[in-house]
Amino acid sequence: MTLQNGAALALVAVGAAGLVHRERHNWQHNEAAVMGDQLAWLTHLTTHPDFAQFWKPKDLEVEESIELLHVNQQICALLLRHRLGLSRGRRLCFCAGAVVKSECGRTYGERFGSFCEAEADGDRPAGGFTDTMHDARARAAENSNAPKSAVLVGE
Repeated sequence: MTLQNGAALALVAVGAAGLVHRERHNWQHNEAAVMGDQLAWLTHLTTHPDFAQFWKPKDLEVEESIELLHVNQQICALLLRHRLGLSRGRRLCFCAGAVVKSECGRTYGERFGSFCEAEADGDRPAGGFTDTMHDARARAAENSNAPKSAVLVGE
């Protein structure tokens, strides 16, 4: 291979890497923009109970619905951090556990967990996140049934 061919090949590789980097940055920007809209919508619903009543499930009171919307906000924010690569592995497990530790968090999971799993079907990153949330709910349910004197050991 001549020096010119080697240099040309190196330029092509650098150009391809730049395109991949720009595409990933564009995807992250779009993901953050869409999630920002979702979080703004949830904030509007949780701060305007008169408006939230039109969007609540029929079998819930407005106050209960707003509590579940707060959990949804936390999950959406955690999902965005996960999708951007800011919360992975042990950090993601810790944050997921914190979300589902409360009774309201467990109620949200029981009520909407299967919907979230169906929504994530076929989307690998969302599927991994949903699996982590499912595992956190299972651990929270086990810990809520544990005797209060038991010492809980982290994984």
